[in-house]
Amino acid sequence: MADIARDSVMTLNKVGDRVRLLTGIEATEIDNSDLSILMTMAIEWVEEQEGSTYTVNTHDLQDQAVTYYTSYLASIAQNGMGIENLKIGEIFISYGDADKDPYGKYMDMARNALLQKNALSITTSTYNADPTLGDVDWKKNIDGSSSTLNVRQKPRNIN
Repeated sequence: MADIARDSVMTLNKVGDRVRLLTGIEATEIDNSDLSILMTMAIEWVEEQEGSTYTVNTHDLQDQAVTYYTSYLASIAQNGMGIENLKIGEIFISYGDADKDPYGKYMDMARNALLQKNALSITTSTYNADPTLGDVDWKKNIDGSSSTLNVRQKPRNIN
């Protein structure tokens, strides 16, 4: 048995392996060319959400978002969106909430990965609050530029 190790170099093939592991979909069910199409669709979705070009292995949370969204698409491609109702003769079977997306957890995980990436991108190395004056240049704390107007007046008789 091989030791468990973390391979820190991500490739598109490894993203595909993660999708197969998460969904349980074998290569005989969705072949690599079809999985490649689904991954391309997921990459396009991430690029649209982020407003930037996706490159594998540049940001772990983007890789996770591509993995989760590909899992979402692969599950739909493999199983369809589900059956709402089934009628066989006089027997009628309803499978519950037809509006609920059975694979929505993958979509939620993809969105959460992108939200986490964006939340962690705020510049914190130049925090500039002055506790003695009460001045904070919030714009500088967020993106490094100094453009916040200081509308607070200094109290009288204080140098």
